[in-house]
This record gives sequence, structure tokens and C-alpha cells, in this order.
Amino acid sequence: MKYYLKAGEIGYRVKKFIQNFVKPGMKLLEVANSVENYIRELGGEPAFPLNISINHVAAHRTPLPDDPEVIPEGSIVKIDIGVHVNGYIADTAITLVFNDKFQEMADVNREALYRALRSLRAGMRFSDLGGIIESVVRRRKYRVIKNLTGHSLGRYIIHAGEVIPNYRDPLALGRFKVGKAYAIEPFVTNGKGLVREVRKEIQIFALRYKKVGSAELTNDEQRLMNEIKSRFKTLPFCERWLTDVFDAGRLRELLRSLVRKRFVLEYPVLVEAARGIVTQFEETVLFTPDSVIVTTNPEIKQ
Repeated sequence: MKYYLKAGEIGYRVKKFIQNFVKPGMKLLEVANSVENYIRELGGEPAFPLNISINHVAAHRTPLPDDPEVIPEGSIVKIDIGVHVNGYIADTAITLVFNDKFQEMADVNREALYRALRSLRAGMRFSDLGGIIESVVRRRKYRVIKNLTGHSLGRYIIHAGEVIPNYRDPLALGRFKVGKAYAIEPFVTNGKGLVREVRKEIQIFALRYKKVGSAELTNDEQRLMNEIKSRFKTLPFCERWLTDVFDAGRLRELLRSLVRKRFVLEYPVLVEAARGIVTQFEETVLFTPDSVIVTTNPEIKQ
């Protein structure tokens, strides 16, 4: 439990840092490197590459080693932060609003999340929590993104098998259990309410949980696999974190080969299907025998 709480405390402090640090005109690369280094300074490790998703982009955007993109004026920026301490994870996200036109959407998103968190009890159905989130959002004429969900957390595992919808899904039969941690993360949009994958440039990867590759590895591929296993285990990673092993061009070539040989998974960038604006807020909760702790936000009390 202490590791979950420590990771959550770091996640909370990182969000405060981001709110004061990130501004339009900054390079995504500067933001990612600064935030990930701050996580390390506070005694944690990034549980996944910092996601910086702008406007209609919803998730899985992290800068490449030579990424030129900057945060635009008048944009909506989602920053998704993963922290782990000894493999125990805090997953949390905020939306930065640099365009007053979309402030209401962000406020509705935050309100939906906070109402849901304050309702949490052990034994509660996942679908009931999703219903609370959706009802708040729909009353304000926005949509939740239905194919993005919350999830259970495991040691060194970001998505540990259980899926928590952001709407009342009758097929979501699971219940919240004592002793488990979950990430609750509604995405809200003025678009269609669905995301689609963009596969032209993958920026985030992870080892497969179970080895399914059967092809032989080259010496360089094996070297890279050893580094990935040693540094990240099954947690997601990105090219930026491995440029000390191979130069960017060779690294990209090797990762593509490991994907083809089915040793490595890809996380495509996700964008709103109708190119609607997307907002996101997320907190991690831990169910103890006595209470539900929002590890990433001590301001939220049940």
C-alpha cells in the first residue's frame, strides 16, 4: 500500500508542477523531458511516456527524440502522467485550457470525474460508475468517448484486465474490489464520442505480456530486448528512452522488426473520429478494507 500512496503523492505534485510550467509555444519534447525528470527527482519512475495530446488527439502522443512540435496558442492540451514506485502505479491526467471557448467542457469533465469518485464503494458495479459520469456529461450536451475506458492496475501492468466504462454499459459486469487499484478516466468531447487509430507514426511501445514471437532475433534485436526488459519490464516505453543504446534511426528500425516478430506491441495515436475537441481528467483510486483512497488527489474526499 505504501508504494501506491507514494506513487500517488508524486503524481499529485507533478500535476501541480505541470499547471505552472506548461505554456503555449513550448516544445513537446521539453515538456516531456522536464516532467519525466521531475518524477525521478521526487523518487518515482515514469510508468509510461508522458502523453501530450492536443485538441482532437485523445491519447498515446508522446514526442519523438527529434520532435519539432510545439504547444499551439488557443489549444486544449491533455497531459497523462504515469508514476510507479517499485512497480506500483499512479495514473493521472489533467487538461490545460488555453482557449476559453472550451473551458466549460473541461469543467464538465472534471465535475463528472469528481462526482463519480465521491460515489465509489467496494462492490459497486463498473457500469454504475460509468452511468454517473455519462449523466453529468450528457446534461451539458457533450459526449463521453465510449471506446476509451478506465482500467484496473497491477504491479508493472498499466491495463490489468478490468475495463471501467465511462457510460452505463450493461455488458460491464465487474465490481470494484478491496485490495485493488483502478484508474478512472473520463474523456469528454464535442465530437462523435469515439476515437480511431492513427498508425502512420507509432510513438509508444511495450513488451508483450506473454511471448508470442517465434522468429530468431539478431544480436542487435536481442540487445535491445534485454535493455527493454531490464529498464521497463512490461510497462510502456518510447524511443526517447533508448537513444543511449542505439541512434534514433537504428532504434526505429529495430523496434519495427520486433513488432513484426511479435515481441513488441504498438500503441497507435488515438484521435477523435469527427476531429472534435477532447478533454481528459484522471485519478487513481485504491480500495482498502476501511476506505477508498484517491491516491493522486488528496483534495477529493469521500
